[in-house]
Amino acid sequence: MAVIFETGGIYRRLIGAHLRSQMQHKVSFVLRTLGTFAANFFDFAGIAVLFGRIPQLSGWSLPEVALLYGISSLCFATAELFGGALDNFDTVILQGTFDRVLLRPLDALFQVLTEEFALRRLGRMAQGGLVLGIALAQLPVSWTAGKVLFLAISLVSGTALFLGIFVLGAAYCFWIVQGKEATHVVTYGGDFMSNYPMDIYSHWLKRFATFVLPIGFVSYYPSLYLLERSDPFGLPDWFRLMGPVAAAAVCLAAWCAWRGGVSQYQSTGS
Repeated sequence: MAVIFETGGIYRRLIGAHLRSQMQHKVSFVLRTLGTFAANFFDFAGIAVLFGRIPQLSGWSLPEVALLYGISSLCFATAELFGGALDNFDTVILQGTFDRVLLRPLDALFQVLTEEFALRRLGRMAQGGLVLGIALAQLPVSWTAGKVLFLAISLVSGTALFLGIFVLGAAYCFWIVQGKEATHVVTYGGDFMSNYPMDIYSHWLKRFATFVLPIGFVSYYPSLYLLERSDPFGLPDWFRLMGPVAAAAVCLAAWCAWRGGVSQYQSTGS
């Protein structure tokens, strides 16, 4: 327990240093945050334009798709805020700076995660939260205490699931150093896929997003539960509550992959 508190204190100090550094240029921070908000706003605007042409997308209305988008975007942006440093981990391997990480007494993954904390990503979090709020205001969700708790847990587990995918992508770079683009197919592609109902995807892709890389538990299955929609795949009702289990499985796989990558890491010698 003492180690946890000590590590938490170190994390707060390191992140605090990042925050103080970025807030030295407040105008730049505000503009970059607004730019991130605007970029993702136009991203959702494209979905709204699509619904200007069609009334529904595989039986899903615009507010229902907005619910999917809002949950996914908020989870992904939060995971990116805390795990964004992993996006450039291939550069750390190529430049040999991971050697420096291994020489320090702290956990390697902990150190890598604290290398970056970009506040501009708050813009995307705000955009996702706004879309989610508008969607919930327009949808006839029969709210109960259980559903409120379920939504909160789903946001946490969705964030953890995306963060686990980030770690998996970074671990991949131990074996395929210049594999950043390939990992983006999973990370950013997974975010894009979870913005839409899984009903529109092919059968094999739906199975992959449910049982292999379970990004369907980020927004699709939680939305089925909140909207009380039947599962088109015929899965039992309790299955849509398995988001925390899916997130734990992905995080466990990511941790094992990371540990395996660190154990076989060889310095560039530079």
